Amino acid sequence: MAIVEMNKFTLFVFSETREDLLRELQRFKYVHFLDLKENEKIKEWGLTGIDVEDALEVVDDDLHKLMFSINELNKYTNRQNIFQKVKNGSPSLSFEELGKRAITIDFLSFYKQVRKLVSQKEHILYKQNQIKAKIELLTPWIPLHVPVELLYSIKTCDVITGRIPKRFQKKVELQLASSQYTYFSIIGEDQDFAYLLSISDRSETEHIRKILKAHEFTRITLIGSEEPKETIVKLKKDFQEEQKRLADLKNQFQQLTEKLTDLEIVYEYYQLKKMRLTATKNYVRTDYFNIIEGYIPKKLADDFQKRIEQKCGDDYYLEMREAGKNDPNVPILLENSRFARSFESLTAMYALPKYGEIDPTPLFSIFYLIFFGMMVADIGYGLILLVGTFGALKLLKLTQQQKNFLQFFYYLSYSTIFWGIVYGSFFGDLIPLPSLINMEEQYNLLLVLSIAFGIMHIFFALGVRGYLAIKNGRLLDAIFDAGFWFLALGGGIAFVASLFLSVPPSIEKTGLVMMVIGMIGILFTGGRNSKSIGGKIGGGLYTLYGISGYVGDFVSYSRLMALGLSSAFIASAINMMVGMLFKMGIIGIIFGLIVFVVGQAFNIFLSLLGSYVHTIRLTYVEFFGKFYEGGGKAFQTFRSDSKYIHIK
Repeated sequence: MAIVEMNKFTLFVFSETREDLLRELQRFKYVHFLDLKENEKIKEWGLTGIDVEDALEVVDDDLHKLMFSINELNKYTNRQNIFQKVKNGSPSLSFEELGKRAITIDFLSFYKQVRKLVSQKEHILYKQNQIKAKIELLTPWIPLHVPVELLYSIKTCDVITGRIPKRFQKKVELQLASSQYTYFSIIGEDQDFAYLLSISDRSETEHIRKILKAHEFTRITLIGSEEPKETIVKLKKDFQEEQKRLADLKNQFQQLTEKLTDLEIVYEYYQLKKMRLTATKNYVRTDYFNIIEGYIPKKLADDFQKRIEQKCGDDYYLEMREAGKNDPNVPILLENSRFARSFESLTAMYALPKYGEIDPTPLFSIFYLIFFGMMVADIGYGLILLVGTFGALKLLKLTQQQKNFLQFFYYLSYSTIFWGIVYGSFFGDLIPLPSLINMEEQYNLLLVLSIAFGIMHIFFALGVRGYLAIKNGRLLDAIFDAGFWFLALGGGIAFVASLFLSVPPSIEKTGLVMMVIGMIGILFTGGRNSKSIGGKIGGGLYTLYGISGYVGDFVSYSRLMALGLSSAFIASAINMMVGMLFKMGIIGIIFGLIVFVVGQAFNIFLSLLGSYVHTIRLTYVEFFGKFYEGGGKAFQTFRSDSKYIHIK
């Protein structure tokens, strides 16, 4: 349960063996390369990097084609196949099998087929959109029982067709009615517009146009030669023909999905190839050999050297040494128990530890488990979480990252059930259960319990701060930065508690003495790093003022009570509504069941989300803020997690 110890290596190999060696190191996986082009000594020696830009461009282009093909074919994958893939997990291939299969697959021919089908589909969809637009244009004109060609062929008059906003319809009709040589008719209407036909003697055309223009008239030229209704019938037939062509294309796409796994194999192969090329950019070269530098886990050093010997024989030079504790370039790889490993993502989300620091994951994981369960605190919710995660872990083939995510909530489900038993909560008050703490009546006890957990959490963090100081040989820092705070806070809590509770006078006096000693110690040592007397005094006063921050920290833990209460009361309110609906007969029972399922599901979501976020807040601010700095760089393995194929 710690940060994995690292060795730093420097490797000289001949240029012609580089590619074979990189393949072997990629199989090895646990190599983190350094960018030697940024090394000042390397710059002084005048060594140059290895140019792989052209090769990278080719690989990126191939990956783009592969992703295009895979994404398009995935749209036509059978749902049953998708379920089977989720259930059975990704296909597994060894590193060698992946390479052998990939080079036999002509993915470019698949790409060309997919590209051709996609172009045909886009053309069909474009035509269908055009047909829809024409139908939409003609639909309001269906009542017009005159062939469009005949309508526009009138020589002695001007024919105007278009639409006006309905708010102007009556006004326009009145003004047009005053014309002597104009026929007009409202052919059709929709929610916003009236569709108008106007046939005018040319002597009145200009007058008619002015009337229409003044009322936001939009001219519409009808399409086709027949009556709008007959044209629409033909357009719908054309649309159905295009729909048949689209269905035929769908069948062709579905036939190509049989080759989807082949494309995924090639994709993974090229991803590995791209990673090798990208890593090569970090190396420098002379006319004959390449220089490679990086880090490997110390426990894998022998295996690392054996693999180099297998590919290079005696033609290499390797220097390995333990990474320095203060080396800022050492990458961080965490190694924890199965339980703590599930919480590593929270550590990484805040900041990985530095190489000489402590891994906080095992330290906060127990507190996170307790606090999360205390906020959700429902047997029913915990059982749903337990069954769901356990079933997924047992039935589905998952990546390690997916397993860690599900195990995280799997462990949290036990704490949720435990606190549900403490509070006697099963989907709120759905089933009356005995409880150790009555949430409706003993909320003061809940508040005290929440703050007590907060005191334990913060004191534990201070203890870790003191331990780290002692571990690094700074005994006085442990006394000044942890010991005095223990006295000040512990004594202060005992003294304040004695003012409200009946306790022996000795506890009150002891608490007061401890608090005063601690505060004096903080005052005189808080600014010890300042050079001037004024700085030391000011620093001490400012550090002592930090006690007020601890008071705020303790109060922050009241959210353990607040979220638990809110979750229980919302669940109870849902149950109350369901009970009222159940009294209304069969219809009420049906709606009641719907309200129960939807309402409780929504409350579960809110409870889990709120508890997840607020427990992170307590961890990052109140816990990490006392001892943890972070800032480490993640160890970049020489083989990323595969997307489609599990590489054994």
